Amino acid sequence: MSLPEEAIQGDSYKTEGSSRKLMDKILRLGNLYFYSKAFKPINDFSKICQAGKYDFAELAKHCQRVLKAVEDCGGRVEIDGLDNLANEPRVYVANHMSSLETVTLAYVMQKAGPSIFVIKESLMTYPVFGHIMQGMSCIPMTRNNPIQDLKTLLKQGGEMLKNGTSVIIFPQKTRGVEFIPDEFNSIGCKLARRAGVKIQPFALDTSFWGRGKIVSDYGPITRSSTVRFSFGEGMDIDSKNQKEVHENCVEFIENKLNQWKS
Repeated sequence: MSLPEEAIQGDSYKTEGSSRKLMDKILRLGNLYFYSKAFKPINDFSKICQAGKYDFAELAKHCQRVLKAVEDCGGRVEIDGLDNLANEPRVYVANHMSSLETVTLAYVMQKAGPSIFVIKESLMTYPVFGHIMQGMSCIPMTRNNPIQDLKTLLKQGGEMLKNGTSVIIFPQKTRGVEFIPDEFNSIGCKLARRAGVKIQPFALDTSFWGRGKIVSDYGPITRSSTVRFSFGEGMDIDSKNQKEVHENCVEFIENKLNQWKS
């Protein structure tokens, strides 16, 4: 099975066999082929956003091209829990490993409808990528003023959810392969409770796209690392169960990551 161009049907997807392209084999184990294939759709969609023509369905198509680049380099993709996604505004919380999830989730999560990210403020002016973040109307966080950041999230996030757009949050202090539960804050629960929507955890492993030593967004790729996404169930939240729901989100992510390691 090869990654479909349209939305994935059913609850899961798994790469079957190998679809590594000849050119990648010729270039051996370098990163050049992957980044040329992955950067092209990102750059293409950035131009669309610069022209003021942002469209979520179009974004999903470009994100499919990025994820397909993983398979074209001999990588594998595994996704499950898609039936837990609902076409209604929700707050999604997940661990954060690399740039790969940011440029593929619109495709992976098409069943959930349109969504935006909560990101660090500097990404809004990042070359190429920043135009996409602006086009999506992502929510910027300063990361040096927690009170102001929370006010911004509750206000802008609440408006997005009210208008039918889901909000994706990576509540860790920084992205990385290691998941540290104590650093996974409850900001997503606060937003979901205030907005009166469900919160939904998902786990991911995108260590295929490594962190660079000079430029963090462009590190080595690891073909032996399977790209994985797993979606848990949406949960109702209120002032009485907020702590329990947060713990359930952390537990879901931690259990999945441990399962994938074993």
